[in-house]
Amino acid sequence: MARNITVIPAKKNSTEGNRGRTQKKKLRVAAYCRVSTDQEEQLSSYENQVRFYTESINSNPAYECAGIYADEGISGTNTKKREEFNRMIADCRAGKIDRIITKSISRFARNTLDCLNYVRELKSIGVGITFEKENIDTLDAKGEVLLTILSSLAQDESRNISENSTWGIRKRFEVGQHKMSTKRFLGYDADENGKLIVNKKQAKIVRRLFMEFLWGKTTDYIKRIFEREGIKSWDGGTKWQATTLASMLENEKYKGDTLLQKSYTTDFLTKKRVQNQGEIQQYYIEDDHEAIVEKWIWECVQLEIERRKRYLKEHGTNSFARNTETNPFAAKIVCGECNKVFQRKGWRSSAGDRKVWQCSERYKVKGVMGCSNRHIDEETVREIYMMAWNRLLECRDMLVPEWEEKMQGEDLLARFRAVDFMEITKEAQPLQEVDIDLMLRTVECIRVYESGMVVTVFLDGTEIEYKTK
Repeated sequence: MARNITVIPAKKNSTEGNRGRTQKKKLRVAAYCRVSTDQEEQLSSYENQVRFYTESINSNPAYECAGIYADEGISGTNTKKREEFNRMIADCRAGKIDRIITKSISRFARNTLDCLNYVRELKSIGVGITFEKENIDTLDAKGEVLLTILSSLAQDESRNISENSTWGIRKRFEVGQHKMSTKRFLGYDADENGKLIVNKKQAKIVRRLFMEFLWGKTTDYIKRIFEREGIKSWDGGTKWQATTLASMLENEKYKGDTLLQKSYTTDFLTKKRVQNQGEIQQYYIEDDHEAIVEKWIWECVQLEIERRKRYLKEHGTNSFARNTETNPFAAKIVCGECNKVFQRKGWRSSAGDRKVWQCSERYKVKGVMGCSNRHIDEETVREIYMMAWNRLLECRDMLVPEWEEKMQGEDLLARFRAVDFMEITKEAQPLQEVDIDLMLRTVECIRVYESGMVVTVFLDGTEIEYKTK
């Protein structure tokens, strides 16, 4: 039996059909413009793009301008920081745009995956994109194949640009040429060539930081001092971070040197940067610019940083006091039996409340006594420290020859301590009460022994013994 076959003529696709019912309605067209740098010639291109598309859309009677979206000085390798691009996509999703016009694929996105994902999403909601340079309409069935190829080329172009730029930067590093950003850098400004010049007002803060640290204060303590005094940081505010101060103390630029390529970009698409731990070459330039801190002082600070690290490790703790003003002896009282730090305890009895210090190893396991060393009252510690300092003042004439010898030695930190002790003991008076800053500046630790012997160890190496009852 013969079959009858009837051919049903094709209808326009759903998108075209929808548009067919509103042919007389103007097409809502948006333009997207982008330049990747803020150089003058690029900014000129950016302005030209904006002006061109504004005039082009407004002059077409079939078009209604849905907006000009323009990102200035933004890379096209990812879309995270492209505010205008993301706003445009959001408007497309909200049904405010029918078509997007852009100069080329590389203006839209250099990341192949991003480009295709956005093209497909917009196509699914009936929004087409016209890439003028490549003559591609994404609503055209053939457009995606060509788009895939060309967007891959755009991504590869971006990779080449990144590699060439990195190569050029490293070549300049090899001959000591570099530009330094001072946006978040306290103590320096930059001239028109990117060369560091000292900001005299800020330099005073930097020098004070280095000296306060050498005088025994922690970065957390210095932070609170700066905030109390209203000292302004790099951003003009009076809030400080201890971590920021710590990084400043290790920054070689303050002694006039520069280490280049401390970090590097691992992926040209994500722009992810990581600390350089020896993976790529670095460049160290001595006497690159005017120093704020004397080199030997800077080196002393590095030695002090390492000394404190060793001290904490040796005595079984991970930090000094966070509230030095109320707890100045934290990490300073050390067990003479097991070498661990004492901890502060609050004891309550019929005689009243009191603060005592006890070896951290005594009851490390709850209910099980470890170290057998005795506790010591905080008031007793205060009295012992004052007696030790006053005794040191009495013996100053005997100590001067030792300090003078150390001042001529090769140990920079020992030299600094000798100079410091020589200076602060010259006009010092016997203590009547604990001077916290002086204690931090002069005392390494106070050793407590089970026998009742207490030894105050000063940072210059002097030890003074006291026997408790």
